[in-house]
Amino acid sequence: MTDATPNSPKILIGASIPRSGHHFLQGMLTAYFARDMFYCEYYSLPNCCRSVPCTRRGAHKFIYQKSHDRDFSLPADVSDALYLVQYRHPVPEALSDRELELRDGLGRINLNFRLTREGYINWLAGKAIYYRKFHDKWMARRIPNAIYLDYADLTARSADLLRAIIMRTSGSVDERRLDDVVEQAKASRVSAPRKNGQTESFKPRVIADSPFFDAELLGAFEAWVIERCPSYDFRRELSGSYEDSALYGMILLKDLDEPLPPGETKRFKAAARIAPDHPEILRRAALKSLRDGHVAKAIASLEKLVTRYPFFAAGYSLLFSACADSGTPVPDSVLNGNALVACSESADLLIEVGSAFQQKGFGVNAVAAYALATSLAPDNQNARERLAAAVSSAKR
Repeated sequence: MTDATPNSPKILIGASIPRSGHHFLQGMLTAYFARDMFYCEYYSLPNCCRSVPCTRRGAHKFIYQKSHDRDFSLPADVSDALYLVQYRHPVPEALSDRELELRDGLGRINLNFRLTREGYINWLAGKAIYYRKFHDKWMARRIPNAIYLDYADLTARSADLLRAIIMRTSGSVDERRLDDVVEQAKASRVSAPRKNGQTESFKPRVIADSPFFDAELLGAFEAWVIERCPSYDFRRELSGSYEDSALYGMILLKDLDEPLPPGETKRFKAAARIAPDHPEILRRAALKSLRDGHVAKAIASLEKLVTRYPFFAAGYSLLFSACADSGTPVPDSVLNGNALVACSESADLLIEVGSAFQQKGFGVNAVAAYALATSLAPDNQNARERLAAAVSSAKR
């Protein structure tokens, strides 16, 4: 990597695990470079070029692109770039991320299943796998044109790390400006914006104070991440192991690169042994019954599943599909308000719910399902036609 000079600045490309201080760092860099910097958030720009590096910097001298590299497609070989790789200990990161998701909702109607422990396990399993893949791509073999920023280090040594980034980006540092930027950032730092637009003062995280703190589950999560990802150099904050945790069962189920436990030869059987009652295990067991031709058994199992976990959308989806394919009526026991809530994030699934309601003569519920589908997907012609027909029928 060639050194930056004032006439040959570096492109900044961020590869950051969520909740690892990206916006804290971005705020300081934007304050330092001011109008010379173009910040590309990538995810929220409707007309984003979706190129790396960004092609729409215009007359800006510096550019900083954000990416969490969720699909691991971010190129790691842009030769004239300086990569800013940000990461954080998995337990406080997971708690901070979950609080953000469940407090703000992120535009989602149905958070009910996510709020269950089974939903938490499913979510944490996905996060553990993300941590491992991020580790294998960005941490295990560190690239020379990158600065690696642990969240704890960034907050403790903000000036030192910001100085290193500025020097490698522009070739020089204005020390007075840097000091002012760091002091201002620390003085105004916030945990997260509230919905009313106000901000709350930053407080160091005490993990046990989180409403989502689960020592057993998070201990298993931490143990797995630390064992699988040594290059992060994380230390244990909790106790416990993952081997007998339902979380491990879900990781086995989701991550085909995860080695099977000693003595196991079948991935699903291994996962089911460890997490026999998790709804995703039960759903896949019903799916196997369907594939083996045991339709009645599968439908009965799925009815029990959505009765036990009434907000598990994937259970409803498979149940409706199994009933439609076999010509079996959807069981009355699952046709209630819970089905509407559970399926409220998918227009196609809501159409199936509405159809089932109509077949049972539940006209008002059918209208509600179709109306919700239409609000989710205004261009869905099928949903609009069904809603009009259901409303007309209800009037009659």
